[in-house]
Amino acid sequence: MSVMAGAGRPVRRRRGWGALPLAPALAWFLLFFVGPLLVLVAFSFFAFRNLTWVPDLNLDNYVKALTDPGFRTIVLRTVSIALAVTVSVLLIAYPFTYVITFVFPRRRQWLYFLVLVTLFGSYLVRIYAWRTILGAEGVINETLLAVGLIGEPIRELLNSPLAVGIALTNFLVPLAVLPIHAAMQNVSPGLLEAGRDLGAGRLHLVRTVALPLTMPGVRVAAAFTFIAAAADFATPALLGGATGRMAGGAIAREFGQTLDWPLGAALAITLIGVLVVCIAAIWFLLGRLAR
Repeated sequence: MSVMAGAGRPVRRRRGWGALPLAPALAWFLLFFVGPLLVLVAFSFFAFRNLTWVPDLNLDNYVKALTDPGFRTIVLRTVSIALAVTVSVLLIAYPFTYVITFVFPRRRQWLYFLVLVTLFGSYLVRIYAWRTILGAEGVINETLLAVGLIGEPIRELLNSPLAVGIALTNFLVPLAVLPIHAAMQNVSPGLLEAGRDLGAGRLHLVRTVALPLTMPGVRVAAAFTFIAAAADFATPALLGGATGRMAGGAIAREFGQTLDWPLGAALAITLIGVLVVCIAAIWFLLGRLAR
């Protein structure tokens, strides 16, 4: 019995030391994610009186957040734009990743490198580039005017939810390719070749073989895209105009202009709750799609 007990101690020690490399990541997570989130939750129960923040444990800020029709409209617009961007990004990123992985396997590394190169450009530069492209005197309007398809510039292209969706899709497609590409490395080309030998078409193979095996990567890409699109602040501010405002701008207004930090914190926590529910629904729907 003593020998067995002594043999068990090193195992427990090795397990403890095995978790030690996770300590820096766990400390980073607690310090820069959990900590600020707890501060935000605490602030949401404060009251804003006479330009000061007063500890007052009540749900008034959450009542305002849930009953204000303007904020509800902005949240619904935020969720709809984020969903549209997520669908668009997946419809572009998945076929592209499939092609560079299985159709052009010899050029896969070069094509993947070109995707990563697009991430090196400045985010703000891309936004201003889209302002130039979608503006009344931009490339699209000038081209349509030159070929005679329109008689005057289409001003709805800029300062609209469409402009926000286009810019966010352009920015998030390379980021969605990363987890999908990683998931596709686990798909053996032999499985697809065997399916083709049995007479299955390419689309059928993607639906029944590739998609179920790569669904973890697709889920991560969808969740990341949805969160990034819904939480974005700069793109709606510079491209959205009055009709393309999103929740990030409304929350920033409470923190930066009105200085009502408790209400801004409640708006942020409410938005986080809505996004968590939406992401759970997306994961469930994608899981059903892979069956």
